Amino acid sequence: MREQKEQEKQNELLRVVAEQNHERLIEYDVKEDRAVVYAIENDRFEVLFDIEDYVKKNHYGSVFIDPEDKKVFRRAMHACLQKEGTVTVDVRYCEKENQPEWYRFYLVSIAEEDGKIDRMVGRFCCVQQEKAITERMRRRAEIDVLTNVYNHKAFEEDCAKELAECTTNALFVMLDIDDFKMINDTQGHAVGDMVLSQTGSILSEVTGDRGIVGRLGGDEFAVFASGFQNSVEMEEFCVSLRENLKKIIFDMEYSVSIGAAKLDGRRISFPDFYYEADRAVYAAKRGGKNRIVFYDQIKENQEPETADPVEPILAQGNEKSMLRQLRTCMEALGREGIGDALMQTFEALRQYFDADCVVLAYAKEGGIRYVEECHRDTAQMMARLVTEEIESGDAEGVIQEIGQLGDVVIPDIKSLRESHPVIYEYLAELRAWSAAGISLYTGDHLLGILMVLNPHRHLEETDVLSMLGTTLAARIELRNLQEQQEYDRTHDKLTNLWNREGLSVMARTGADNMFCSLGVITTDVIHLSEINKQFGYISGNRRLMEVADLLKSLFPNYRIYRYDEDEMLVLCINIKRQEMEQQVENLQKRLAGLGFGVAMGYSWSAHPQTRSQIAEAEVLMSNDKLKLMHGTTVMKRMEQSVIDEINDLMERGRYLVYLQPKVDIHTGRTEGAEALIRQLDDELGIVGPGMFIPVLEHYNLVHMIDLFVLDEVFRYQKEQIREGHRTVPISVNFSKMTIMYPELIEKVTQMVQKYDIPVELIHIEVTETVGDMDHVLIENVANSLKELGFRLSMDDFGSHYSNLAVLIQYDFDSAKIDRSMVTEITNNRKSRILLDYMTSMINDLGIHCIVEGIETKEQVDILKKTKAEMIQGFYFGKPVPKEKFYEAFIAE
Repeated sequence: MREQKEQEKQNELLRVVAEQNHERLIEYDVKEDRAVVYAIENDRFEVLFDIEDYVKKNHYGSVFIDPEDKKVFRRAMHACLQKEGTVTVDVRYCEKENQPEWYRFYLVSIAEEDGKIDRMVGRFCCVQQEKAITERMRRRAEIDVLTNVYNHKAFEEDCAKELAECTTNALFVMLDIDDFKMINDTQGHAVGDMVLSQTGSILSEVTGDRGIVGRLGGDEFAVFASGFQNSVEMEEFCVSLRENLKKIIFDMEYSVSIGAAKLDGRRISFPDFYYEADRAVYAAKRGGKNRIVFYDQIKENQEPETADPVEPILAQGNEKSMLRQLRTCMEALGREGIGDALMQTFEALRQYFDADCVVLAYAKEGGIRYVEECHRDTAQMMARLVTEEIESGDAEGVIQEIGQLGDVVIPDIKSLRESHPVIYEYLAELRAWSAAGISLYTGDHLLGILMVLNPHRHLEETDVLSMLGTTLAARIELRNLQEQQEYDRTHDKLTNLWNREGLSVMARTGADNMFCSLGVITTDVIHLSEINKQFGYISGNRRLMEVADLLKSLFPNYRIYRYDEDEMLVLCINIKRQEMEQQVENLQKRLAGLGFGVAMGYSWSAHPQTRSQIAEAEVLMSNDKLKLMHGTTVMKRMEQSVIDEINDLMERGRYLVYLQPKVDIHTGRTEGAEALIRQLDDELGIVGPGMFIPVLEHYNLVHMIDLFVLDEVFRYQKEQIREGHRTVPISVNFSKMTIMYPELIEKVTQMVQKYDIPVELIHIEVTETVGDMDHVLIENVANSLKELGFRLSMDDFGSHYSNLAVLIQYDFDSAKIDRSMVTEITNNRKSRILLDYMTSMINDLGIHCIVEGIETKEQVDILKKTKAEMIQGFYFGKPVPKEKFYEAFIAE
């Protein structure tokens, strides 16, 4: 009997959870080998699937699960039935006669007393939209937008995997559109883009399921295809690619150079396979337009590897040609701006040698961590890898080894495998099959190296690089000196932190518009001037250095400033809120152990505004300074005086609640209202919240106003019911600080019990920036308010950076689109499209859509064509005292 009651309780709990979240339930009885899937309809269980011999007859993962996800679901079930615990899995669920949709299964196994698994229960909910968003993001990251084929990085990664698993004959094909620059120059970039787009489409169509297609960059494409019976089929495939590409018609003749490497049963590394195809396509280009060349056709003509594969640069080749190129580079290096001069020089060298990339890696303050490069369009991947490896320091060893070789030419890196394996592996990773380079020295110290990667012309004239060496080294040293001067201007000499000028430079750029989030921490060494007077500047400087070193150790990846004599500042760009809070806690503990007073303040926001956040952190730092200097008594006295003043204003009726109507967009009838706070000032009269809320925010007392408004709205709704008036829901705004108020639910519950009216007459509005807060806290507060009967509404949706995850994660009943989204809809087509999309999306999520800030009839007419349901704004009425609301907007 007890077990039956316990089972009934579990079923009831599952039912409540499932119905609230529109979920399905699954139960599997191990002994009976029976699986049942339920839906909750009108508080009752409705059986969707009842399958006997679920495992025995191999039904599991095939009745209500999409066949493609069968293995995944089976693995999840096996894991769940092995031992007591939980498993989460995403698979496509097939409801009867409906298209499969992605669902997330939460499976729980339950064991008997002997520990054997007896039952498995679970719930699952639709995550189709989440999956769609994830898929779009994945495609954005992997797919080239113009051609709809894989981008360079994704193609290489997938190709390497396919090659490692390939058990049949395979083919690596590289294609280069002939005269593509001429197409752009004579036909225009629109035609060029059309050619690239159609090339991607045709390659995908011809390749089909046989392999994958990628765009390596610019006008270069690649195909990895497998499943060929023999070399003849491979050659026919390449011909098919070329002939189908001729279908692309415009005002010039389309042709393509194709190079290919055959697998032919070999085991080969991906870099070597890439190398062979790359060499083949260059051979095709040298042979004329529209050629197909296989690597095994050119392999026989290669010279045998020499004992020393690294050749010194010698004075040879066409002297006039070298002198003309040298003059071009010297003229570029002689120009004023060193950065521009270097880039012009490198581009001149790249074109002269017809190279993929020209790279300068050089030292400054020790290690060779600095890089300048220029590359052709098709070598974007190479340039990115070069830059990342040098800046991270991973390439320093190989650069030192190259530097020791002096001025050299490497015609074929494959010959380096035995003699210089470190250099070989590095260049192979870059897809650089040949190179020429010079070492730049100042005395015996290696300043850096200049490398020309994959040169295809003038290899015999690389002496021009040696001629440039001395001038290039001098220009680099000059720039290092200039940068040191700039460093001294923007950095503090004592601490080596950025100084106030450095902070001003950053602030002037407006870079915070590009940040996803920003944390600001300020510190102040208390009584520093007195310490300097009594004990000397050495003692004061020692304290400053202790604070600076502490900040450097705790925030190694963020910018730190000494922006005043005794004040320092940390800018934590793109730091997550949780990490920020942990770092602040660590810093507080470490500062307390220094042995001298250091005040601290901080601010964090997902909508960065550097100046205002610094100001906010400084206010908190000032409060902390007062506590440290005078103890907490003064602060408590100040806070209590503010509380007393608020209570006095409330008792004297100086806080007023106004109501603004929300109107049904189709009927024009008032169907709701928003409660707004005003203050009656003895001198200024009625003032808005901007005049008094900031003070309350400073002392973290905003909850007093929010709860006051809620109480007034409860009282107003009770009066309206008593007088028999038609009532409409009224929304009350809760700030982020109010949601974090520890006694919030207790206070709200007391009001619900005190007034005893239908709670659904009151909606709670929260701003979309609650997404910046702790998700567990928000979920607990939201669930508690829903349990009390309140409706939840997201306010300001669309302002700043809309957090769609917040809208999806929490059970909102309505969402209000911010006024900033409607200001331009009458004269801006893109604004109208965006608004239409947002209203449709909100409506499709089953959430009521409200739009605020409506001021003209034109805006109303536009919104009537969208899925907006209610609108709010001055067009229908300005906020009025709650006592006048019924007569003004409700009474017929």
